[in-house]
Amino acid sequence: MLYTSEHYSTSLLEKLVHGSGQIPANQHYIEITLPNGLSYEEFDVNDPQSKGWDDLNPSVSRAYGESWYVNRRSLLLYAPSVVARFDYNLLINPHHPEFNKIYASGSVSRHRPVHWDARLYGKMLSPP
Repeated sequence: MLYTSEHYSTSLLEKLVHGSGQIPANQHYIEITLPNGLSYEEFDVNDPQSKGWDDLNPSVSRAYGESWYVNRRSLLLYAPSVVARFDYNLLINPHHPEFNKIYASGSVSRHRPVHWDARLYGKMLSPP
């Protein structure tokens, strides 16, 4: 499964909260293009079965995502970010038949380095 975000900043926040507490070394990102017409599903936080989706123990959202992935219900799953509530993470199923329709914006070799601001990690840490 590929974990992506709608926005660069959301990706940074997700990496920050799920990381080791150290500034990650040698991180890069690419932008991808999603053509119109791809199959997608959206995780509905208002569905009664989604109660607890934002708990620190992510069992509800993890179970939903695993079922979506295994059953290949769609290529894309829009899931709200717990850390950035108004933004979405976008999970991509590389085993879905539509996967080959996604492409990197520009060439794949145009990955760009991620620039981490040490203030995100406290004053004692320094960038790699």
